[in-house]
Amino acid sequence: MSKYNEMDTESLINEMIYLNLDVPPDLAQEIASREDAIIHLKRILQDDKYWYQGGPGDAWAPIHAIHILPLIKTKGALELLLDIMMIEKDALGDWITESMPTLLAAFGEDAVERLKEYILDETLDLYIRSSVATALNVIAHQYSVRNEDIKAFLSKLLEDTTDQTFAAFLADELLSFKDQNLLPQVRKAFEDERIDTEVINQDDVDWVFNLPEEEQSYFKFMKSPLEHFSRENISYLKKISYPEKKTPDKKKEKKIGRNAPCPCGSGKKYKKCCLKKGK
Repeated sequence: MSKYNEMDTESLINEMIYLNLDVPPDLAQEIASREDAIIHLKRILQDDKYWYQGGPGDAWAPIHAIHILPLIKTKGALELLLDIMMIEKDALGDWITESMPTLLAAFGEDAVERLKEYILDETLDLYIRSSVATALNVIAHQYSVRNEDIKAFLSKLLEDTTDQTFAAFLADELLSFKDQNLLPQVRKAFEDERIDTEVINQDDVDWVFNLPEEEQSYFKFMKSPLEHFSRENISYLKKISYPEKKTPDKKKEKKIGRNAPCPCGSGKKYKKCCLKKGK
């Protein structure tokens, strides 16, 4: 039995904060299993003091919280995560593109319609929308029954968007389906100059289309949110977040001969002057 089973939810949350980055998977799972978990996670996510380095949890508590929400899998947990993406997009930074597709996709096929609705909001940050598109792509590949309707939805998004960069991200997602019927649409978008060629260019189309599944951009997001709490990942995060400070090598002092002139400028030999003084 885990030591966390007998702790109340508030104590579990406090333990998570206290541990900073070193939160183990069983603590995360125990928090997710509690009926009142969202109340406590919401408190952390909406309180600015937890988002700053040097504050409680050294800014890791909200990051752990967003990885626990998909383990809960309820509509309330999804809505909280979607809200935090908008409200704290600057604080989340690279977590938006590097983790959010995994977290959103972990809610499974029940989240598809809400994610479709969410991504249609053109006021959202570009990278939030692209992360949702990737999440939908992941779900489409994990749940074959949703493959066709998600593919059709992303295709319609590409047709309707006037944002060239967003169109480039959508083209990449569509090509990963390896559907020959989508190639004319993607190529037409290039011909109409609706795609940002700094992100993906026309020469890349066949290359991306023919990439093996494990090399497609969406594939790295097909994992469990619990991997965030793995020892391997925690070690990696420590390495990049707390780099060891190298102590500069001290310059070797030049040895002074006993009979050499004293460096103090007295005119005496070193042995007759500062050597005796211990300098």
